[in-house]
Amino acid sequence: MKKPPQPEPTLSEIDPEEQGARYGYERYCEQRAETERLTQRVKELEEQFETLSEKLRKLTRRTSETSSQPPSSDGPKKPKRDQQKSQRKRGPKYNHPGTTRHGFGWIDHSVLLDMQSCPICGGAVERQPQGTKRQQVAELVPELVEIWEYERPLYRCPACEWQGYQDLPLGCREGFSYGGRLSSVVGWLGYGGNLSWSKQRYVVESIFGIPMSQGSLAKLHQWFCEALQPAYEHWWSWIQQPGVRCVDETSYRLNGVNHWLWIATAPECCVLFFAPTRSSAEVNALLGGEFAGVLSSDCWSAYGPQSAAAKQKCWAHIERDLKALTISRFPENREFAQRILPIIQTARQAHRDYHWGQFSLGELQALRPIVEAELAHVLEHPPNGRWTADSQALSNRFRRYCSDWFTFLSQPEVNPDNNDAERGLRPVVIHRNVSGGARSEWGAQLVAMMVSFLESMRRQGENAVDQLFELLASSGCSPPVLLPG
Repeated sequence: MKKPPQPEPTLSEIDPEEQGARYGYERYCEQRAETERLTQRVKELEEQFETLSEKLRKLTRRTSETSSQPPSSDGPKKPKRDQQKSQRKRGPKYNHPGTTRHGFGWIDHSVLLDMQSCPICGGAVERQPQGTKRQQVAELVPELVEIWEYERPLYRCPACEWQGYQDLPLGCREGFSYGGRLSSVVGWLGYGGNLSWSKQRYVVESIFGIPMSQGSLAKLHQWFCEALQPAYEHWWSWIQQPGVRCVDETSYRLNGVNHWLWIATAPECCVLFFAPTRSSAEVNALLGGEFAGVLSSDCWSAYGPQSAAAKQKCWAHIERDLKALTISRFPENREFAQRILPIIQTARQAHRDYHWGQFSLGELQALRPIVEAELAHVLEHPPNGRWTADSQALSNRFRRYCSDWFTFLSQPEVNPDNNDAERGLRPVVIHRNVSGGARSEWGAQLVAMMVSFLESMRRQGENAVDQLFELLASSGCSPPVLLPG
C-alpha cells in the first residue's frame, strides 16, 4: 500500500544549516519581489502626489485671468514697485463738454432769491446790474405720485339693448389700483435694479408715498407676464432666423431645485429661456431644429447636436485655460501653452485689423488654412510622444471641434468669443444672487421674459421704462415688429 505524498516543507520549516545556499537564495528572491512591489507602490504614490499637487495649485491660484470666476473674486492686489504711475490726469478730458454743466435744456420753475439786508452788518443792500449767478437744480417734487379717480356711469343702448361702461384710459387695468407708468418703474426696480419684493414695496411706500400690499405686488408681476408674452414670442421667432447667435446658459433655482436659464443673443434682441435641464433638447427648443445661422458657444457638449450653417467655439475660455498652463509645474504644459497662444493671438489680431480697415476680406479668409495647419502641427508633434494630462485634454478638445475654431476668419461678422451671451447673462446672475431663485414656475419665467426685455431694449437704444409702459398699456394688441438693422 502506497503512502500518500507528503507536502513539501515551507520556507519557515527549512533548517538553514541543512539547506544552506537554497535557503539564502529563496530569501533573496522574496526580498527582491517585496522591494519591486514597494518601488512600484512608491512610484504610484509619487504620481498621485504630483496629480493632487497640480489640482491643489490650480484651485488655490485661480484668478479671473486663468478661470471663469469674476474679477471681484481676485481680492486686493499689492501694487508692483517698479510699475510706473500713469501720467494721465484724473477726471474728464480737457474741454470735455459735460452733461449738465450748462443746464438741462428746460426750466419748470424759476425763483428769484432776493436779498434785503447785509448778512454782515444788517444794513440795506443794492442790487448790482452785473454779476447775476444762475444755477439749475433737478429735484424730486414732494408728491411724486398722484391719485386719479375715474367715474364711469352705466350706459345703455336703446337700439340693441347693450349696456356697459366706458373703457379706462391707457395704462389703467380693470380692478387694479396702480397705473402703468408706476408699475413700469416698479418693474425696472425689480429686474433692472435687482430689488427684492420687500424693497420694491419699501420704495413705493416710503418714496412714492403709496401703500402696496404683497398681494398687489404679485398681481403687478403677473401683469408683466401677460404684457411681455407677445413681444417675447416675437423675439424668440426672430432669434431662430439665420444670423450670428451667441448661446450660453447658467443655473437658476426653482424652489431650491437647480434649473437652467438659456440665452441666445442677436444684435437686435435677446431671449432667455427657462428650462429644467442642461441638455441638447433645450438648445434645439431655443434655436429651432432647422437653424441655418452661425452658432457661437463654448465647448459644452449640448451644443454639438444642434444644426447650424457654421459654428464658432469661444476662444476666451480656451485662452484662460492656456494661461493657467503657463504657470503649471509640468514643463510639457508650459510648452503647450507657449506654442498655442501665439497662433490664437495672430488670428485674433488679424480679425481686429480687418475691422480697422488694415486687412482685406480675401487676406483674412486666406489666413484660416494657415493657422489651422499651424494648430494641427502642434497637436500632432507632442514632446516625448504625448502631452501631459491637462495639455492632452485641451488637445483632444481642439481635435473634437477642429472645424469650429476659426470661423471668425472666414466670416468676420462672427466674434472669436462668446462674450455677448455672457454679458447678457450677467443681470440674471446678479438677480439670482440677490433673490436666491424663484418660488413659482411663472415667477421663473417672468425673470426670463423681463431680462430678455431689458436686454433687448438696451440693444435697441430704447428707454426700458417707457417701452414697458407701452406694453402694459397695449396688452392684447400686436407686438412691435423688429426690422433688420
